[in-house]
Amino acid sequence: MDENAFFKAIREGALRGAYLLHGEEDYSKERAVRQCMALAGEAAREMNVQQMKAPAADAVIAACETLPFFDRLRIIVVQELSAEEEARLAPYAKKAPESALLLVVRRGLALKTGALFKALEPEGRVVEFPRCDQGRAVAFLAKRAGEFGALLDRPTAVHLADVAGLDMAALENALLKLAAYVGPGRPITREAIAACITPSPEYSVFQILECLVAGNLRQGLAMLQSELRSGGQSSLQVASFLEGRARQMLAARQMLARRLPEQQIIRALGGSPYAAKKTVAAARRCAMERLETAVVAFAGVDAQLKQGLLREDDALLLAIYRSFSGGLQAT
Repeated sequence: MDENAFFKAIREGALRGAYLLHGEEDYSKERAVRQCMALAGEAAREMNVQQMKAPAADAVIAACETLPFFDRLRIIVVQELSAEEEARLAPYAKKAPESALLLVVRRGLALKTGALFKALEPEGRVVEFPRCDQGRAVAFLAKRAGEFGALLDRPTAVHLADVAGLDMAALENALLKLAAYVGPGRPITREAIAACITPSPEYSVFQILECLVAGNLRQGLAMLQSELRSGGQSSLQVASFLEGRARQMLAARQMLARRLPEQQIIRALGGSPYAAKKTVAAARRCAMERLETAVVAFAGVDAQLKQGLLREDDALLLAIYRSFSGGLQAT
């Protein structure tokens, strides 16, 4: 079952028995759990909702077998279930009573070889909450902006997803700030986003990278110092990010040399569409050999630190000078 079908089943009050909830999007997963817990009648909710952390399988079974108190459904939420207890619970989960709604919640992706996955997946009772992509983020922003009483057009929603990142909890917090900032019924603008929202580390370092690729070394270094002083990222984290971008740019440059269509390159690079588009645009302006130099330079930062050859900031700056001082522009 996909997450949309699961949310629909919640709204229709159609859930019974056991479900395994997993996936990389924790915000949606937690929202689904909250909505399931709200299915219990308010008057006896404390009696009919039970949350269990790292329980024994026998305790979970006992909770499921307890009849709801003056209600049609008892809701049991289980987290951090060990593999051993999962194996013991799996046979029971397939036949959990209709008077119970058992939610076994996993952080991240569940193993397909896990006992519960194998028991519940054929029954359509495994629900994955996949990592948010730009399309889902923009749709989410449009929906939530309306609920918050703010106006948000699609281009601005795309820009907000680029700036704030694709974590749905962070996006909701950003929307709350922006809706309060612009006021009820007012449009959210790029200017409001610039005033209210701290850019995600990925967005900030991309801005730095754009300056460096364009040959604006002084401006790029000034932006880098500002980012490091803000505590957003360490020098080692920036070096790791730049190494990854250099590798992606090199891969994009190689595909461009083979005259592959841009959309095919973007799909091949994977990740967020924002990052992939930026990577292809930067790769068009870069010489292959300079990108190879950049990959080696940034990959060497961690080694220099481990060997005690340079301090963290100095190792990053040296890698930047090696990679960008001569310009990366293709000839």
